[in-house]
Order: sequence, then C-alpha cells, then structure tokens
Amino acid sequence: MKAIGIDIDKKRVICFAVEKDEKGKVTNITGKLKFFEVKDDQDNSQLRQFVSTIQNYFDSVKPEAIAIQTRQTKGRFSAAPSSFKLEGLIQLYDKVDISFISPQTIAAFYKKNDLKIQCDNKYQENALKLANYLLNQ
Repeated sequence: MKAIGIDIDKKRVICFAVEKDEKGKVTNITGKLKFFEVKDDQDNSQLRQFVSTIQNYFDSVKPEAIAIQTRQTKGRFSAAPSSFKLEGLIQLYDKVDISFISPQTIAAFYKKNDLKIQCDNKYQENALKLANYLLNQ
C-alpha cells in the first residue's frame, strides 16, 4: 500500500509518501521532493502550475490513500487563509479521495505506536507521521 501525508504551512505544501510491503516494511518513496510552494496565491498561472505539479506528483506515486492534516480555522492559532485555498486545489485530485486527519488523532496514535521510519528533514515530520498513520488504518 502507498500513502501520502500532507502538511500545509502557509503557502507551502509538504508531502511525504510511504509504501508498506507485504512483510510490513515501510519505505520512504517521497523522492527528491522537498515541498510545493506558491509565492503569490492570487496569480492564476502559479495556481494552475501548482495544481498540475501536485497532480503529476500524485500520479507518479499512485497512492491508495492521501490525507491532509487539519488546521485551525478560527482563533489565535488559525491557519493562513492561503493554506485553505491550496487545500481546496489539492482536493480537486479525483483519482483518490482525500481525507482529513486532526493532529490530536495522530498524537493519540503515536502514544500507542512507534514511528519506524525517519524523515530527511525536520519540517517533513508531520507529513511523515500522517502518511505512516494512513498505512496502519
């Protein structure tokens, strides 16, 4: 099974892809991808390029599951409005249903389970934990 976890931070979309084989071994299949970034979320050409690029990435991985980590919509720690625009564009991918998982659900999962794979960069950790969570559902 292949899964992609997505963490959205302002105008940056961090994806982490993992694959679990028949023996239960989990492998990082993210590749050289660091993150997708949209500098100007009001520039139509950048948004079209973002949609094309992320959908091509999803097509290359061929995941069975994709999830986005939820973010606060209100209050002092609410997420940037542009992040919700990027979230909507990601949801346009029609080959796999995109689910939403809360940080609390992920934290509860890792209180009882170990993370057996490491990420290359610290900023990928939330996306990695989400992708690994998807593999174990």
